[in-house]
Amino acid sequence: MVKKNLTKAFFVSVAIGVLIFSLGLFVGYGLDVLRVKDVSVSLHEIELQTLDYITSQEFLDVFGQSNYCDILDSRLSAITPQLVELGQTLTDYEDRNIFSGDEYKLLKSKYFLLEIRAYTLFTKLKRECNVNENLILYFYDQDHEDSNRQGYVLDSLVNSKKNVHIFSFDRSFEIIKFLVDNYDINVAPTMIINEKEKFEGLTYLDKLRDSVN
Repeated sequence: MVKKNLTKAFFVSVAIGVLIFSLGLFVGYGLDVLRVKDVSVSLHEIELQTLDYITSQEFLDVFGQSNYCDILDSRLSAITPQLVELGQTLTDYEDRNIFSGDEYKLLKSKYFLLEIRAYTLFTKLKRECNVNENLILYFYDQDHEDSNRQGYVLDSLVNSKKNVHIFSFDRSFEIIKFLVDNYDINVAPTMIINEKEKFEGLTYLDKLRDSVN
């Protein structure tokens, strides 16, 4: 009788263990789905804002308005903080190893392409309207000490000067290879400031401040 009870208790314990393990897998999968959905929604919102800007630009080009440049500058400047916030979310997920896989890489690649589009639109606006905005391309390596430190320096720069916009790129992603090749990026971190200056390696705040308007 005792042996029978021990056998029953063993199988009950195994069943409970399997149930707990399966529940953990289900919860983990559910959290990944929610994270993917959250990032996807943010990407769609930025896409919509970008389309709104392009549509506004085309309308004003055709019909004209006296404050054309101010309107476009204001609308485009509203996009970059959302790009920065989404980029920080993606990096945080990757650093904590709670979000990975092919779907994650696809979302991050899409994010980089949205950054390139925003940078291109901003550069065009600067040339047409001579707006006082500083654009910085920042190339980094994931899990790289100097890249991480450079990120904090750039955060401080943005906090001290409101007309600075950072567009950050993980240089290992194949989808931005044309960008890496165009600017001859060989080390991380590397920054391109206003298409004029190139800084390779960890660069401190005072030096960066001297390079922006």
